Amino acid sequence: MASSPPPPASSPPPPDSTPQQPTPPAGESRAPLFRHPGRVAIVAVIALALVNLGIVLLDASDTSETGIVLPSTVESVSPEPGSLARLQDTIVVDLRDDLTGVLVIDGAEVPEDQTDRVVPLAQVSFRPGDDRDITAFTPGSHAVTIRYWKQGKPRPAQPGSYSWSFRAGA
Repeated sequence: MASSPPPPASSPPPPDSTPQQPTPPAGESRAPLFRHPGRVAIVAVIALALVNLGIVLLDASDTSETGIVLPSTVESVSPEPGSLARLQDTIVVDLRDDLTGVLVIDGAEVPEDQTDRVVPLAQVSFRPGDDRDITAFTPGSHAVTIRYWKQGKPRPAQPGSYSWSFRAGA
């Protein structure tokens, strides 16, 4: 009997090479790019919605000034017009530095001995308290007027004025 030649010996791949993926036979498809394309689509839609929500919120945010227009003689008032204040909050008016004035709250002028002043800064303030005509603001709306004139001059019959209102609540 004749002997058949020995089968060719297959050599093992070199140790530093990576195994090659077999190419799929014709007619078969490759593995999908994502294992769960539905999940990827849901995450993408949620991420897009969050980006759009952020854009809308940033566009709608109000970063402008309060929009309160004060006369040039009045630098600031507190509480601000239309705002909500506590029942014991201090009313403060900061006038132009060369002016002085008196506060009128709900139609009654605040007595001079119940008014606090910072003359160099032309600030006039009133805080309700036990030793004052107003011990606390009642809940609801309150009207405030500052009547002002030049420092060092007598009070005129018709001083300049600025009025606003605020709400007091607990």
